[in-house]
Amino acid sequence: MSIGTQLPAEWKTTTDPQTGRMLRQFTSAAANSYPLYYFIDTITPDGKTLIFHSERSGWVQLYKMDLETGVMTQLSDGRTRDSGWAIWCEHHLRGIYNHLSALNGSRREVYYFEDEALRCTHIDSLENRLVHALPGRISIGQSGFSPDGRHYAFIHADRAQFVEALADREALANMGRPVNHEEWRNELPVVIGLIDAESGAYRDVMTVPFHVHHVFFISDDRLLVNHTQGENGMWTVNIDGSAVQTLRTSGDGHGAVCHQVITENGLFYEANESVDGERRVWIGRYDFDNDTFSEVRLPNVGYVHTGRDPAGKLRFFENQEGSARHQLLLVHEQDDAIEVEVLRELAPIIRGQRYHAHPFLSPDRQWLFFNEVIDGFSQICALEMRLGD
Repeated sequence: MSIGTQLPAEWKTTTDPQTGRMLRQFTSAAANSYPLYYFIDTITPDGKTLIFHSERSGWVQLYKMDLETGVMTQLSDGRTRDSGWAIWCEHHLRGIYNHLSALNGSRREVYYFEDEALRCTHIDSLENRLVHALPGRISIGQSGFSPDGRHYAFIHADRAQFVEALADREALANMGRPVNHEEWRNELPVVIGLIDAESGAYRDVMTVPFHVHHVFFISDDRLLVNHTQGENGMWTVNIDGSAVQTLRTSGDGHGAVCHQVITENGLFYEANESVDGERRVWIGRYDFDNDTFSEVRLPNVGYVHTGRDPAGKLRFFENQEGSARHQLLLVHEQDDAIEVEVLRELAPIIRGQRYHAHPFLSPDRQWLFFNEVIDGFSQICALEMRLGD
């Protein structure tokens, strides 16, 4: 299989027995399939094409799916021998680097990493090209495009140093020895880089003296970065490296922010703290215009991922509580009261990012996309939202 290989539709449509909502399963091969990381777009702006990773060939590759026919077309042919997104997913996969790709909707291109190179494929013409060579470097975090499609931001590190640090961490884990995650992060400097999508020119935004996991755009000229030094958190920086501002740390109360999504209604996030062995979770909204945030406690939940509604109108979450519960939740807020609606009970999660639900709304806001473990593999699904009711 190579770029341009087409595969027939394999989707299924059923009714969710718990809620009566229409449920679509878009992939069903005996292999893991999962969208781009849910902080960024994975469906083209016209709502007609889904971009996703799949391991169906025995290699992690990118595919596009025609959302009107279900036909799939391969978009990459990477052959990196160790391409897993360690430490958050799998240490050892092969193909392209999974979870690190990004879609430029305005230019209809998808960028991805293979070995020490950034490449892209045009999703219509299937033209594939080298964007930028990265000798001695390795991409290590989620990336994204500016809203106008002009700039691409990503995180990279010294390959030899990073590979050695991962090997040491994996060896200690295999020996049952403790690893202090924050100390490990603090010893790994990274660079936030910027590509001009038109010219291909590269420049450093800044060197960060510790490992960060995600970088994406708040606006055409400003970035949001995870995490702060020594803990979870979020901070911003202009694309010229100026005006660094920490938005929120654990010192602000209610624990530390883990996941956040950019919306037209501000920044939505969740924050966690542990008190006497009890996990406490707050959901929040940061207002960029006023530099303020508001938070409310989300009751009876475990490890939460804030879902992405680009319009910032719906508050939905993935809730994971060990092997006991895995759910999609919709939160209704009225005055100071919170009502939690269970949208779907999901199969228990398997280790790694590929199996997280990572929920997001389709461009028309009528479908809630998510991953679900089906027969041992992550499959791309969507639940009808009925927002017109």
